[in-house]
Parts: sequence; C-alpha cells; structure tokens
Amino acid sequence: MGLRGGAGRRCVVVKRVPGDLIELGAVRGAYGLKGWVRIAPFAIDGVVLEHVHHWWLLGGLEPRKLEVHDVKRHAASILAKWTGCESKEAADALKGGTIAVARSDFPVPSEGEHYLSDVVGYRVVNRDGFELGAVSGLRTGGVEGTSGWGAQWLEVGGG
Repeated sequence: MGLRGGAGRRCVVVKRVPGDLIELGAVRGAYGLKGWVRIAPFAIDGVVLEHVHHWWLLGGLEPRKLEVHDVKRHAASILAKWTGCESKEAADALKGGTIAVARSDFPVPSEGEHYLSDVVGYRVVNRDGFELGAVSGLRTGGVEGTSGWGAQWLEVGGG
C-alpha cells in the first residue's frame, strides 16, 4: 500500500491519535487533476464522511489527520479535497489507504436512529427468545443492486 509522499502533499502527523477511530472508506485514487480523492464508503449512505471534516488516513507508518475542505457525492463514491493534496499524483499516491473518523466526531443521530458501529457487542435474540449470540461486526459485499451498492449485514457470533 503506497501512501508515498509527493511534492506539495501535506498531511499532519499527530502523536495523539483518537482511540475511537471507525474505518469508513477506502481510498481508490485520484478524481481529476487537482488533488480530489475518490473514496469508496463502507456504509451505504456515507453520511458521516459527508458531514465530518476531520478525517484520518490509515495505512501508512503513522495515521495522518486530514483537514477536509470539500466533500461531494459522485455515484457510489465520495469525492474529497483536503489540505496538501493538490495534484493527481498526490491523490493517486494515497490509493490503498483507509479513511477513518473518530466516533466522538460523528453527527448526533436523529431520534430512534443509531450507527451500526454502536451495536457491536449487543445480544441478538430471535422472536422465540433464543439467543443467537452477539453482534461482532459488520460486513459489506455480495451482489450489487441497481443502486450500485453492495449488501450489508451484521455478523453474529458466540451463540
């Protein structure tokens, strides 16, 4: 996984990395010539990436804090522009990295809503009261639907 430094690319290396980072997307490379980066979000809606502008780039030697200036949706991808990524070459050098956001920076969900990362560890019980186990993670994959998104499901283990 590259994450090589490029001319004009500045990412802030911070000694104190939040302990509550949640991985939200994969860097797929450049979009255009001016340093925009294409992100494949792990969640179908990508709402956190669209609303939070303090991201972390994972995958190199040190996690790097990113100050995101602009985010927009493009089909199933999210496009982002941040300080220090000013060229196609700089954006392509990030390909293979992972974008994470501190859980404490997530927007407050609406009444009755929650983030899937918050249900990890919850018990899963069927309608007959039989305990199936606990939520151990979230998976994404499978056949893409007409919207271009893959399926998502919760992993349950220990039942």
